Amino acid sequence: MTNTQTDASLLAGLRIQLERTKDVPCGVCGQTVVVVGKAAAPHVASLHCATCDRHRGWLSKPIADLLVETISRFGRPPEAITIRNPEFAQANATALWVLARSQYQHPEPVMAGD
Repeated sequence: MTNTQTDASLLAGLRIQLERTKDVPCGVCGQTVVVVGKAAAPHVASLHCATCDRHRGWLSKPIADLLVETISRFGRPPEAITIRNPEFAQANATALWVLARSQYQHPEPVMAGD
């Protein structure tokens, strides 16, 4: 069995929320969640709309590898995994860090003799 077939079998049925700038909602029902389907050479797996089962595209090897590694490390998630652009992930992480920092700022230290 090839690595591609192994990836497809691990990922089959996985739900993915597409939130990249290049992703558009399903043209039939407007859904943005897809389900990983069967492999079709040379593709790792197909992607189908979670609501109407319309073919939405193909799962790329880099994304499949990331998903397989994530599932191997943390287990299969009960809800959809969200895929975003890297710059969105960075912006969200920065926003959370700024928010956390503003909520938990430490008071200025008091120097002895002041």
